[in-house]
Amino acid sequence: MTRFLPYGMRFNAASLLQLHKELEESALLSGASWLTIFRRIVLPLLKPGLIAGWIYIVIVSIRELSSSVLLYSPGTEVVSVVLWEMWQNGQYVQLSALGVMLIAALFVFVLAAQAFGRRIGLSEV
Repeated sequence: MTRFLPYGMRFNAASLLQLHKELEESALLSGASWLTIFRRIVLPLLKPGLIAGWIYIVIVSIRELSSSVLLYSPGTEVVSVVLWEMWQNGQYVQLSALGVMLIAALFVFVLAAQAFGRRIGLSEV
């Protein structure tokens, strides 16, 4: 996850650039506390970028191999390492089945994220 965190921050940086200081200043002048400003103004405006960044990090991290293959130990393999080991051992039928299951699971995850985004009113997700 830490390897792809900068990519997720790109989504959040774009959301942060869209926020104007005047929104926070007007809420502060109206008597709102910092926590109220963050919860009722900043967080709802940042929500699309946060969700999009999280979804991107999850999808890219699941298929990542280079760091995982260097850090795994027997008994703690992640899916990408298992796929690589199956390819190395010539288990192409099992490799194909697991690959299709992984793609289907990611597809369902993305569809669920889109449905969630539509339900709460986020058009960017």
